[in-house]
Amino acid sequence: MKHVTLIALLSIALFSCQKNNNTVTPEEVKITVNSPQTGQTFNSGDSVYIKANVSYNAELHGCEVKITDTATGLILFDDAQHTHNSQFDINNSWAQPVTKATPLRVTITAYVDHNGTQVSKDIDIVLNP
Repeated sequence: MKHVTLIALLSIALFSCQKNNNTVTPEEVKITVNSPQTGQTFNSGDSVYIKANVSYNAELHGCEVKITDTATGLILFDDAQHTHNSQFDINNSWAQPVTKATPLRVTITAYVDHNGTQVSKDIDIVLNP
């Protein structure tokens, strides 16, 4: 009986220390962008509406929307949300006047876990004076 109890305890310890096989696969994270569209042109001061849906078959840990001037690298807009859901909608808007044609990159990033796993989607647009 002692041996059976010892084997049972060792088995429990062995299985409880194994890594979880529910490995996150970022390829399964779906980022569907409805607006803006790649290559879309806006005029100075126009509102750029950022509408997207992010989903995964398990809980995500947040998202970020960033607008970057690709010519200078300057971040013009950055909105990060720490949410624990398997699906969420992004509904932001941003407007800024410019004096010259400005290439912009809208980046939507989904944070899959707290270990730094993330998935991003870029949309390049142009803002004209």
